[in-house]
Amino acid sequence: MENFSFDEAMCFAYGSTMLTGGSSIGIMDNRELYVPKRGYVVGGIVPEKSCDMDNESAFKHTYNRLFYQAELALERELAMVIGTWVEDGKIVFDLCNVIDDMKSALKLAKKRGERAIYDLENQREIFVK
Repeated sequence: MENFSFDEAMCFAYGSTMLTGGSSIGIMDNRELYVPKRGYVVGGIVPEKSCDMDNESAFKHTYNRLFYQAELALERELAMVIGTWVEDGKIVFDLCNVIDDMKSALKLAKKRGERAIYDLENQREIFVK
């Protein structure tokens, strides 16, 4: 697992979101930052945030806010993920968990009122029914 510094992770998230439409940056309870490769990402820990795609300063500000919220959540979780994606010309940010099995991930997503989960291994969105 390759670890990033805070600035490297933020730059990776921005570049990946702009070039491929999204990113997932994992944060371990020891504050190591990495790109998760397996599992199902379930958002909804905190309300989503967004910023205009062409506003790099707003991206940095919003990413910092989510990172701070992730640090608070790590007091009760082993790991968190900051997920980003593009929707309607905006970059959307969500604080997420990674769940090992799809059934449990879909159940949690439904409970949180999420529209979808993200399959990291197959890099695809799975809609909650």
